Amino acid sequence: MNMSLGNNIKKYRKEQGLTQEQLAEMLCVTSQAVSKWESENGLPDTAQIVPLAKALNVSTDALFGFAGSSYDKKLADEIVWKAHEIRDTGDPAEGAKNSADFLDEKCEEDIFNYRILMRYVQAVAHMSRFVNYNGLFAGDDAQWQKYVKLAVNRGAQVIRYSDEKDLVENCHYALAWLYWHEKDFAKGREHLDALPSVKNNMLQETINSYYDSMEGSEDDNPDYEAWRVSVRSNTQNFVRAINKQLLYSAESSMWTFPIEFSEPNDLWVISVMEKFMENDEMKAYCQGYYRDSVKYLMGVYLRNGQAEKAAELWNGLVQKMDDYVRFCEKINAMDKAEVIKKFGEKAAENMQHYTKDFAESKKQFILNQLKGWFDGDAWQAFEKLI
Repeated sequence: MNMSLGNNIKKYRKEQGLTQEQLAEMLCVTSQAVSKWESENGLPDTAQIVPLAKALNVSTDALFGFAGSSYDKKLADEIVWKAHEIRDTGDPAEGAKNSADFLDEKCEEDIFNYRILMRYVQAVAHMSRFVNYNGLFAGDDAQWQKYVKLAVNRGAQVIRYSDEKDLVENCHYALAWLYWHEKDFAKGREHLDALPSVKNNMLQETINSYYDSMEGSEDDNPDYEAWRVSVRSNTQNFVRAINKQLLYSAESSMWTFPIEFSEPNDLWVISVMEKFMENDEMKAYCQGYYRDSVKYLMGVYLRNGQAEKAAELWNGLVQKMDDYVRFCEKINAMDKAEVIKKFGEKAAENMQHYTKDFAESKKQFILNQLKGWFDGDAWQAFEKLI
């Protein structure tokens, strides 16, 4: 990110198609003054900053180099995948902490890479469940509060300065969870209220495929390939949203169900996801949600002392994960451009990383979590069955 005010003035002036003389006239200063600003031989008066930003059609934050998306996205993606690997290695609570520490280090190395900052906020929000329910940082709340403060500060930085809507919303979402765990509901609500909602059903996905099919087309003839790609992308987004809600339903069942729980209702969750996965283009948007939903439903059975049913779910999950590994191997043997065209960039990236080793690490992570929750007679019986 360019932190030079002079360079930024020059950059945004040229983007607006303005000469130094034209900008100077708009601000009632001399062209020599503008030239000095751009060459770093002088600075605008503080009273000129807001008019200057308006003349250049940018925010004052952008003028000083705090906004924009000019960071290394490829590096951020590599760091995020590494953080996932660290999180899912060994004990889940320690993995969550180690992942956050790794991201903290990377944030310090690249303080304006908003994607890494956002992931740090998410990592601390994820870690909060282990603080609340697994005794992480027990007796050392001051250490935990350092993570909270850093996550809040970095989240605020992304929310204020990033011009990428998804990063901003991800930070609001993570901070809403973090404040919920901290029982600071007033602050959490501020972030919750900043998030979009499906309540009124007036979503961009329900109409943007119509725009995508016509914008740039000739003679008012729809671009049917653009239409197909847009519909696929919209459906993937809906599937992700539904799967997340179904996952939370499964988690709720594990922690709140009565002994006489509704088995058909809970198994319905994974049956819906299995139906989604019958469509190859949706598979990548189901795997993680399906895996964790089955984990929680296994937890329901273990909590109920039904090791046999938990083992049956586990064996089915292992089969699904192994099938998906083979599916990804087949897809990844195709030309990468063709994969992106058929499945979308995000799905292509997911499938590229879903290797046999990755799947095995996820299986071990699930078993470690379940053992931590239900290490008793039911768990011992379960271990003998798998």
